Amino acid sequence: MVQVKNIYGILIAGFLVLCMLMAGCTSQPTEPVNVTETPTPVATTPAAVTTTPAPAEEFAFNETNNNETVTLPTGSKIIISLAENPTTGYSWNVTSARGLSYVNDTFFEPETGLVGAGGVHEWQYLAAEKGAAEFSAIYKRPWENVTGNETTFAMAFTIE
Repeated sequence: MVQVKNIYGILIAGFLVLCMLMAGCTSQPTEPVNVTETPTPVATTPAAVTTTPAPAEEFAFNETNNNETVTLPTGSKIIISLAENPTTGYSWNVTSARGLSYVNDTFFEPETGLVGAGGVHEWQYLAAEKGAAEFSAIYKRPWENVTGNETTFAMAFTIE
């Protein structure tokens, strides 16, 4: 009877160790994250004579653009990239105002392969409506109350 309990204990311990080892095994992104320091329009080539509209410009922002106001043309693609480490419990709580149309958000894990290393969270929006729009985020643990000492990020957009 005691020997059976020991075997079950060893099996459970082995299963827990296996679960902990597999928790760090995740896939890496196929494309590296390209974070620029200033809004940079992507170069577009002129289209041949056609009735389709030219592709919209793309603008990328990161922590260095905190508290900036930027003017963009309607239809522009906006990419905001912020460092994030969800393994610590912290994540960005994002709010976007009317005028910005949410497209997608993705977390890119670090290429180091180290368990617990931080990565980059990227949000994609379209400048959908003319007028003023805002993007704001607060970096905190969801279960903790806001104290005023949290890291914040905000940008204002004038869409023309």
